[in-house]
This record gives sequence, structure tokens and C-alpha cells, in this order.
Amino acid sequence: MCYTRISLIEFEGIVENLEHQAAALFGKKEYEQALEIYTILRQGNPKDEKYLIACGNCYDGLGDKDKAIECYYEAIKYHKDSEAALLNLSTIFYELKDYRQAADYAEQVLKINTHNVSAWQNLANVSFCTADYDTALQYYQKMYEYNNNSYIAMINIANTYYSMGKYVLALEFANKSLKKHPSSSSAHILAGNALSAMGKYEKAITMYMQVYEQDPHRTEILNSLSDAYRAINDWENCLLFGWRYIKNNAEHPAAMQLNFGYLLYECYSEKSEELAQKFAAKWLKFFPQNKIVQHMASAIIDGRSLQNSDAEFIKATFNVFAPDFEQTLAELDYQAPSLIFTTLSHHLKHFLWNKYHIIDLGCGTGLCGIKIKKFATFKGLIGVDLSEKMIEEAAKKKVYSQLVCDDICHYLENTPYLFEIAVAADVWTYFGDLTKAFVRVSRALMPDGLFVFTFSENSLNEHDYFLTSSGRFVHTAEYVEKVLKNTGLRLLSMEKQILRNEAEKPVYGYIVAAQKPNLSKQPIHPANGEN
Repeated sequence: MCYTRISLIEFEGIVENLEHQAAALFGKKEYEQALEIYTILRQGNPKDEKYLIACGNCYDGLGDKDKAIECYYEAIKYHKDSEAALLNLSTIFYELKDYRQAADYAEQVLKINTHNVSAWQNLANVSFCTADYDTALQYYQKMYEYNNNSYIAMINIANTYYSMGKYVLALEFANKSLKKHPSSSSAHILAGNALSAMGKYEKAITMYMQVYEQDPHRTEILNSLSDAYRAINDWENCLLFGWRYIKNNAEHPAAMQLNFGYLLYECYSEKSEELAQKFAAKWLKFFPQNKIVQHMASAIIDGRSLQNSDAEFIKATFNVFAPDFEQTLAELDYQAPSLIFTTLSHHLKHFLWNKYHIIDLGCGTGLCGIKIKKFATFKGLIGVDLSEKMIEEAAKKKVYSQLVCDDICHYLENTPYLFEIAVAADVWTYFGDLTKAFVRVSRALMPDGLFVFTFSENSLNEHDYFLTSSGRFVHTAEYVEKVLKNTGLRLLSMEKQILRNEAEKPVYGYIVAAQKPNLSKQPIHPANGEN
């Protein structure tokens, strides 16, 4: 048997060749093949820091972060001051959003090498992601101090200043970034955002267009251009880029569709009905099955085409707006809950010591519930709303004995309870024909029960109800009075009031109190021919 001997020099040459092959494969992102070679090399020297880190990098490239972490830990086990392994652990934990460990490993790197710019960057990124912008800025400035030609440092400083609301400084560093990388999309966008925040919209548009010309399908820039054109009342371009933003976004979330709908409404109200209708028609044609689009586009195109709001539209709308709903209403000087409280107080003034079983229809975030809780029995205030996000917000008020996520008509049809009071604050803006809803309210009320609600006034035309361009229904007082009578409810009071402001103009409507008659108390009239 013959054995072939190789020299040490030949062996080192083979190893070096394998290392080059593995590095080349890694550079081409062929991580699996690179890992196979590094694993072979590691078998020959299992404690080698270089091979352990290389294997970890391959696992990371393959998306197996647990295996990558194992390799980095093993490298530290044999080489406790391994700067590369510690830095990779910091980076991988940052990517996993384990910010505590990411910061800890970055600090360990800096104890070894205070000039490690990547470690300063990781610390800065952690602080930025936890909204500690002052600390993030200090760390990014450290990067800049060690290398004042660092594009990464400049762009991150610009972004941090922007997040802090320091737009002049944000613009300064965005421009510095552009001097280093004139084609940088991120720097152009940051400069544009800073200019927009300072009200310099034409200059912002110039910055945004640099990015748009490079990548006309980039959704972020389409949205920014739409907003900037809106700010200078260029509605043609505003809607054009807003429409492109919608079309180029693969997911089409509810919030995006709603925002485009309100953009059309604003255009319709302030600038051009024809332009808004043109884009509404395109929107509806492109998304014919989307309930939000169906409702809001129809409101712009023809307010008479819908009789009621679709439940899916209502649910999606209020799920999106729930977190900021109360702040928005406060800005609109929303009066419906206070009007309902005042009207209830008036009609119950002789019975204020009594406590009642009350249903709050379309309870929203519970603004009405807070006002009327004093009238309810200990476990007698039930809130019903179609939006689960609104229900979550209402639960925080801790005023309802029960909260139900359901369509109000469906709930009223199936509830085992009878109520002494039903209230509805601004609910009928999502109903055109009120008959079905009022019938169910009447059935759910006890004799002598009160029904107190608000509705917006139709002063636009002679129709009983009408879907306005805002996507909300308005009604005439005569129509509401007729429906109350036809559903067996007696009108007690109807007063015209300002319900809220919209586009800095008052929105008028009515606060209504009606009562379900107690037939047992009605006088009995003899039939014809009887004495």
C-alpha cells in the first residue's frame, strides 16, 4: 500500500485555496456552499476564531440566527476578547430587537476598542429605536467625530435631528450626506422631509423628484409628493401621486384607502368636484370589491347611490382611527355626548334619583358612556360597537358593565334585555334609511323608555337623507320625525345644535328625545256602537 505525503507548505496552500473559495461563495451570497467549506476547515481547527465567526456569518445569511449566535458564543468561549464576535452578537441582537443585549455587547466591543465605529452605530441605533434621541445623537456624533467623512454618520445624524424636530440641522446634515453621495435616495428624502416640515414645499418637491426620477414606483416618495402638492393646493398633482401611491402599494391597507378617500373629499370640498370625481371613478374601477372604496367613491360620485354604510367599511374605518379618535374629536369640538347628557338630564329631571338600564348604541371609545354613567344602575350600562378597536378603547374607561362588539341592529334583534334608555351619539351618520334601526330600538325599549340621539342636518337638497362627499349621511328633521312616528316612538323634543366643526366650519344637526308609549296607560276608547 502506498501513501502520498504532502508538505506543510502544500497543506497551507490547500487551506488557503479553500478559504478563498468559501469567501468568494459568501460574497456571492451562496451561503450554504460557503458553510460546507468553512465547516470542513473548522473540523481541522475547531477553536479557530476566524472559522467560527465565518460559520456564524453563513448561518446568519441563511436566516438561522440561533445557529449564528451559537457560533459567535463559541468564538468568545475560546477568544473572550474577540471584537468581531462581540460586534456580530450586538448586531444580531439588534436585528432581533433585543436591545438590552445589543447594547451590552456593543459596550463590550468599545471596552476593547473605543474607536470601533460599528459599535457606536449599534448603540446609537438602539437608542434611536427606543426613542432616546438625545443619546442616539451623542453616539452618532461619536461616529462622525472618528470619521467626519462617514456618510452613514451624516445620514443618521440628519435622521435623528429630524425626529427631534430640529429641521434646520436635519437639512444641514442631509445636504452634507448629498455631497458625499449625490445620488443618495435617503439623503434626498430626508432633505425633502425637513424642507416640508419648514413649509418650503416647492424645494421639498425638487428633492423628492430626484428620487422619483430614479425609482418612479417607490411608494414612500409617491406619498411624500402627494402631501407636498396638497400643501401648495396643486390638487391635480396631489391626486395623481396619491393615486400612484395606492396603485403601487402591494398590500392596500385600510388606512391607506381611507386616507385617499379623505383626500378626494378635501379636493371635492375645496377645489374641484370634477377632479375628485374623476379620480374616485378610477379608484372604484381599480378596487371594485373593496368596501371602503365602494362607500367613499360613491359618496364623491353620487350621494344617492347608497342607502346605508356597509358594516365592513364602518368596522375598518373605526379600527384605523380608534387610537387617535378622541384627540381628533377634541380638535373638532365634538358636542354630541354633552348634548345627550343635557337632554337626558332635562327629561329625567323629576326622576334623577332613579337608576336605569341603558344601552349606548355605537359607543365608540366611551365618550358618551362617561357622561351618562350617573343615570345607570350599577350593572346597567351596556355599550355596543362594530369596531373591536373602539371597544378596546371604551373598556379603558371602566364605565360599562358590558361591552359588545356587534352590529347594533343585529344586537338589538337578539338581546335578551329590555332597556329604559337608549342613546346614540353621531351614529346615524352611517345610516341613510333609519327605519330598520329605529324599529329595533323601539322593540328593545321598555314602555315609557327614552331614546336620545343626534343626527346631522341635510341642508344640501330636498332628499330625506343624503350621502355627502365626506362619506357621512345627513337627514332632514321632517324625515326623522316621520320615521319616529312610523316606528311607534313619540317625539318629545328636537333642537337644532352645532354638533362639531369640520374644515373650520360648524356642522349643524339635532339633538332628539323620543319615547316609547306605555300602552297600558293609554285611555281605552269604546268601539263603535258600544256605550
